[in-house]
Amino acid sequence: MSELVERTRNSVGLVEPAGRRVEEAAAREVAAAYAAARTRLDPLTRAAYARLATESDRLFGLIASADRPDPVRVRYTTCAEPYRDARELIASVTGGRLLEVTTVAADPHRRHPLMDSTRGGAYDRFRAVHDILGHAGLGLGFDRHGEFATWLHQERFHSPLARRALATELHGQHSVYWTTGHMAEPKAVLLDPDLVARSHGFRHACRL
Repeated sequence: MSELVERTRNSVGLVEPAGRRVEEAAAREVAAAYAAARTRLDPLTRAAYARLATESDRLFGLIASADRPDPVRVRYTTCAEPYRDARELIASVTGGRLLEVTTVAADPHRRHPLMDSTRGGAYDRFRAVHDILGHAGLGLGFDRHGEFATWLHQERFHSPLARRALATELHGQHSVYWTTGHMAEPKAVLLDPDLVARSHGFRHACRL
């Protein structure tokens, strides 16, 4: 699996940064901001999510296309928990070259306001990329530090605009989950760049 991640990283000209652990106070701020936010359908938010979907599909092609060497097959299922834990998911991807993704189409409450949520649609493909490049590629679990590290890893594959939406989808939603114990409601919202920058350990962020 490391060869696949390296090949994908080289395809987009990236150097992998060192992993880091989540900073609890900053993540709690992110969780509170996400929980308080409402979906926005303004041009910037729409553009960020459209870019995230396009770039995720490019990554999906690098990973799962039958024309690629040693592709990962992706199967969309209605099973709520296709894997018992992260270890089982990692073993399936690295050993069997198969990932099962619970389609968001199976649950109307999990469908995204801006990303196509049909079976095998843009939102399912985005989540498949996250599991393959993030969890399976790095060998990390679903705990708060594992999710934080996969977010930092995955954003290296994206443009600045797409990263705005990615921070919401990965760091925002999971910060809600580990601080409250409840799954976050899918929203189309862009978190404040300075708030996201504090999670990175930076004081200020450039704004689009």
